[in-house]
Amino acid sequence: MEQLIERYSGPVTARYSYMNEFIVCCPRCQHEAVISTGSSFSCENAKLNCSHCNHSEKAVNLTFYKVSVRAHCDTCGKGINRVIPHSKEKVDGFAISCAACGATRIYRARNEEHSRTYSKADQGQDPIFGLPLWLQSDVKGNLLWAYNRLHLREIKNYVRAKLRERQTTTHTTMVERLPAFITEAKSRAAVLKAIEKMERL
Repeated sequence: MEQLIERYSGPVTARYSYMNEFIVCCPRCQHEAVISTGSSFSCENAKLNCSHCNHSEKAVNLTFYKVSVRAHCDTCGKGINRVIPHSKEKVDGFAISCAACGATRIYRARNEEHSRTYSKADQGQDPIFGLPLWLQSDVKGNLLWAYNRLHLREIKNYVRAKLRERQTTTHTTMVERLPAFITEAKSRAAVLKAIEKMERL
């Protein structure tokens, strides 16, 4: 069992500070994979890499556009309806021939951006690809998770501390926003045991 420390003196960081890296389950081989977002959290630049099976993905490839044209033919008034459900790029407009009279003209298109993820991002999943986080464990029916090992270590340091002083008056830090089941004294032993298990993953 981890020895308790007297006072928590960790960095004044928000949860956002730990979102430059996510350790997740690889969607191909289910081993540990890493999503890197760069120096600051950026969905556009995020990349998924698995060193076990060499699977690689870019978040930019998750974005697609539903391109649609709904109008009426200028010549005969017949309805024009065209949809491209999964376009990789935006389309300003394209030429469509009226099925009724054959008149052709360029119609302006509507582009609706969508993102395809493995699942809807929720607790225990990364917010970009929607993959299960590698570092997660059940604590008495509650889900304890961390984005990466630095995030996990900071949670651990906070839980181990006997004295937890408010770190800043300007904003609430990551550790101060942790759920009650993590910070309650009665849960300390169970939480630390779960963290030790996650550290061995």
